[in-house]
Amino acid sequence: MPFMRRQRVGVTWSGHHGLVIIGTQTLILRYCSGLNQITNGKGIEMAIIHASVGRGGVNRPEDVRIVQELLNKQTRPPMQLLQVDGMAGPKTIAAIEAFQRNTLSLLHPDGRVDPNGRTLIALSSNASVPPPTTSSFCLPTGLGRAGLMEADFERAARTLQCETAAIKAVAEVECRGDGFLASGRPKILFEAHVFSRRTQHKYDGTHSDISSPSWNRALYKGGEKEYERLEKAMALSPQAALESVSWGRFQIMGFNHQNTGFASIETFVNTMFESEGRHLDAFISFLQATGLTAALREKRWADFARGYNGERFAENQYDVKLKAAYDKYRKQEQ
Repeated sequence: MPFMRRQRVGVTWSGHHGLVIIGTQTLILRYCSGLNQITNGKGIEMAIIHASVGRGGVNRPEDVRIVQELLNKQTRPPMQLLQVDGMAGPKTIAAIEAFQRNTLSLLHPDGRVDPNGRTLIALSSNASVPPPTTSSFCLPTGLGRAGLMEADFERAARTLQCETAAIKAVAEVECRGDGFLASGRPKILFEAHVFSRRTQHKYDGTHSDISSPSWNRALYKGGEKEYERLEKAMALSPQAALESVSWGRFQIMGFNHQNTGFASIETFVNTMFESEGRHLDAFISFLQATGLTAALREKRWADFARGYNGERFAENQYDVKLKAAYDKYRKQEQ
């Protein structure tokens, strides 16, 4: 990794040791993501600019671009990203002021970023993304057994003391067709808003396709492509990624694995790759653990959907769909 020797006022660069002395702080100089950065003893990467940026600044284009990129890493919807054009225009200055006001709590922000100044340090610290979490867990490669027999539904109905039509209704609404893809892997949906919450929004700015502060239907890819999203998230935080997926015939969220009787998310996922019979077992355990059995038994569809699909169930008309599916299967049994 290349190092540089350069002399600046108040800053000593040592190419031999790769150290930077700023006041009493010792930092390591390196190149990262195309930007010159220094890393302090706390592991915080600080971007290097050579002159001031913003209102009344020198505004060297290369420095402005660095600040614009750092500001974009702080941006959250509905705010729009800055165009990284190297021009310190009104939008860039307004973004600097907003950051100073909201993050540094400055009553009178000056709209300027100075080399080694407080605003640059805060921008660099907030933009620093934690290193990926390592894990030895790999997704299973075996082919699962698709399909549920009538005897499976009858067994579940006896255990839950409800009608088979009610269980079939949930299976249909949660997962059209069976619970496995043509590849033999269980059907999944990766929920970017769940991954965002479970990783404290660390990746919203850098991996917006898999980490979103709010639910966004447009992020779904469907089918096998959901596994591409999952694997991308697993490279960042394996456990959070697995817990952010709804799995199998009954689309049970990974973070509910303990309510399905599994101590670890890895064991839960391995089981989801086995068969739809195991999906059904997990569904039974989940209803028993969460107290949703009564709502299903009494066909209180809104109450069931609220507990199973969340408070915003009505947006997708889960209760309406459950009732319609139940009526269909109940009619078939008559």
